[in-house]
Amino acid sequence: MTVTTHAPETAAAAPAADGVPTLLDHLVGDPAAFFRDHWANQPVVLRAPTDLTGLISEQEIWDEVDCGLLSRPYFTVFNEGVRTAISDMSTQRTVVGHDLAGYIRPEQIYADFAAGGTFKFNQPEHWHPRIRELVQGMQRHFRGGLESFVFLSPPGKTAMRAHYDGAHVFVLQVQGVKDWTFGRIHPGSTSDSTIHEGPIEDEHRVEVTLRPGDVLYMPHGTPHFATAREGNSIHIAITVEEPTAENLANVLLASFMADPRFAAFEETHHRHPLPERTRLLREALIAHLAEADEKAVLDSAVTLRREHR
Repeated sequence: MTVTTHAPETAAAAPAADGVPTLLDHLVGDPAAFFRDHWANQPVVLRAPTDLTGLISEQEIWDEVDCGLLSRPYFTVFNEGVRTAISDMSTQRTVVGHDLAGYIRPEQIYADFAAGGTFKFNQPEHWHPRIRELVQGMQRHFRGGLESFVFLSPPGKTAMRAHYDGAHVFVLQVQGVKDWTFGRIHPGSTSDSTIHEGPIEDEHRVEVTLRPGDVLYMPHGTPHFATAREGNSIHIAITVEEPTAENLANVLLASFMADPRFAAFEETHHRHPLPERTRLLREALIAHLAEADEKAVLDSAVTLRREHR
């Protein structure tokens, strides 16, 4: 099965002065059309209306490695699904008289990359200005937490076996060529962050090749893996993690327990037979849920999700 690359339906908003994308528009074209046709639906490959290559370069990545100031958990290396031991890829540094662990060990990173490992920046929006500006520019479109990850992969290696990310994912191909295999959403799809057991079934399997400027959107529940092909590949993954059912339930339960009706029930429940307590509690809970402010609940659930990622 093949996937057609779609052109944006309308002109994107003007990019930043330096031409680097700063908005969702710069990745998918018209956001309204994207949400109507693709969001939470099926994976799709789009052609960004803005040049993506200025977001980050390979030289920048190696300069950051060589600087030696990057610390865990902002970097990792993995090869065929196996992560380099933290003790091997990190070292201790003395900072203002204190011995601090977790700083990047450049020689190990170079050795692992030469052996076919993929080097990964975790959450560069915390410190990389152009990626931070793009993530912040996208945030207004989503009710969830956005994070970014940069992957630098040598050709011919599959960094990780098929897996689910437990989030919506935008893949931005910045440099090189990378083959992606993913599964279309079906009734048995899962939204957990986990390994996909076994091969991706033929009836759901899709294979695409991304080149600089391509954007792959994968909704929640999309199993996937990728292999760099021509030269070193750089792609940026921007994930959108929405509140889980547990997050929503915890917020609603916490707000119910703060409701005066629950306080009143708690004060008198021991005076009633157990079946009557159950009925009264159910009635109070149903009344509370009916009056709950949906926006406030969702905002609190988003905050809870971010705090417990």
